[in-house]
Amino acid sequence: MAHRPQKEQDEREINYTFTLLFSVAICVIGNSFLYGYNIGVVNNPAGVIRVFYVETIMIRKELLPENWFEIKDQYLEMMENMKMQNLTVNLTVISDTSNATAPGNASGFNISDTIAKIKYVSENDDKVELLWSVTVAIFVLFGMIGAFASGKFADYFGRKKGMIIITVIMFLAAICGGIPIVARSFEVIIVHRALVGLHCGLNVSLASLYLAEISPKKIRGAIGTCHQLFITIGILWSNIMGVSKLAGTHKQWPWVFIFNAFPALICLVAMPFCPESPRYLLINRGDEETARHGLKSLRGYLDVEDEIDEMKVEARKSQSVKQFSLKELLTSPELRVPIIIACCLQIAQQFSGINAVMSYSSFMYENAGVDLKLIEWIVCLTSLINMLTTLPAVPMIEKLGRRMLLLFPMVLMAVSFVILTIFHNLQYDEGLQGSRHIFAIIGIVAMHTYVIGFAVGLGPIPFIVVGEIFRQEPRAAAMSLSLTFNWICNFILMMVFRFMQKAMRGFVYLPFIGVLVLALIFIWFMVPETKNKTFDQIAASIHKGGRNQDNMLNHEGEELQSMKA
Repeated sequence: MAHRPQKEQDEREINYTFTLLFSVAICVIGNSFLYGYNIGVVNNPAGVIRVFYVETIMIRKELLPENWFEIKDQYLEMMENMKMQNLTVNLTVISDTSNATAPGNASGFNISDTIAKIKYVSENDDKVELLWSVTVAIFVLFGMIGAFASGKFADYFGRKKGMIIITVIMFLAAICGGIPIVARSFEVIIVHRALVGLHCGLNVSLASLYLAEISPKKIRGAIGTCHQLFITIGILWSNIMGVSKLAGTHKQWPWVFIFNAFPALICLVAMPFCPESPRYLLINRGDEETARHGLKSLRGYLDVEDEIDEMKVEARKSQSVKQFSLKELLTSPELRVPIIIACCLQIAQQFSGINAVMSYSSFMYENAGVDLKLIEWIVCLTSLINMLTTLPAVPMIEKLGRRMLLLFPMVLMAVSFVILTIFHNLQYDEGLQGSRHIFAIIGIVAMHTYVIGFAVGLGPIPFIVVGEIFRQEPRAAAMSLSLTFNWICNFILMMVFRFMQKAMRGFVYLPFIGVLVLALIFIWFMVPETKNKTFDQIAASIHKGGRNQDNMLNHEGEELQSMKA
């Protein structure tokens, strides 16, 4: 078969085939979306779930009757009906209703007072706080386990098959998340969070690898950004579902956990119709014919020999297709710099303070005079801005490159933190209390400029760069290791930020400013531009320290030509 000249191959028009778009869509819906969804799913309904924890404990200690949930439902429905009918409820009716006696409880109790007491305990009791911290943190803990195992998992089962297999984990999680009220157990919620953490730790690596390996190099960054885009869509959707007018009620909140089963079902049903990663098939499995067939389907043209030959060159340089062990990953001199880059980018992403900004937003909204009932919707608005800002990053990443979209947005993030630090401290100045709302509004604007900077730069690009700077053989293990660092940093931040917030108050953002400055210096000197380059070109460029890149490209072109001859 005659081959196109190298220049003509590079200038070949990209076909946005149905197979490519379908594969990307199913991958991000069944994986990236679920990761984002489970990051934000416990935010808005946290109050009603913590109340359930207290009620369950009190029922077990026989401080509440066994049928407490039924009694509570009847009482709350009656009060809601009164409001809907615009009835003027006089004090006698309230007294008669709220002093209803629970069946089987001879002493009787005041229902409204009991509900108020339970809510107070849920917000102030240290044991409940510890249980809730475990519920939140166990997601990250099992995410670390999933991330650490994801490299071997991806290489053993493959990218596509791996994403299909892990749907079982999410179905089990949805069952555990759907039965706590029926089972009278908060422990199943903790099990649910552990299972979704395990799934997310695996799916982030599998999705990133799959998207990087099926994409044409000209749009590899744009397709990789779809991963972060659907993470933000998942966060937004979870915040919307959890508001008190939808599923964030005392009866409906299990549905926010059951919902996990639906994207997983889409992945289970549709992913078998997507091709496996051609790079995985050829380089890891040696199945050239299946790889060629999948590549033709993804690209929309028959002559794919240029990519097949490029994979063969990569496979030849790798010298084997065995699974890369962690020891080999850490001791190989050629991989030392790429590993440092991959791990530092993931550390910078988490320690840049994105979770701290989200955690502190409620305080700022309250200071700005926002109605407490509206805050949950304002939180949704913040997530919406995060998602909308990610949209332009999809085309921008191929026009401006990875380095520029890391550096300039990070400067914006650092400046935003400086402004937040200044105006948060001004809020604590007793002599300026009259301008407190103005300072809070400026802080809110600065918080959103920070979110915009993160959504364009540090949000999507670390996942893309980590998928690009390694050759095929170590790529899965490297992705696994770097994501483990991501989850560890996330876990540390979740555990210590509450204490930082209390101890540092208005200066809580200073450590994050320091991290951003150090990350900017590191990226400027160490991170290469990967736009429009093959995986092998990028790896060789890093190995040579960015020097003699033209000679390296020419050498690779000569090797490809010799293979074709």
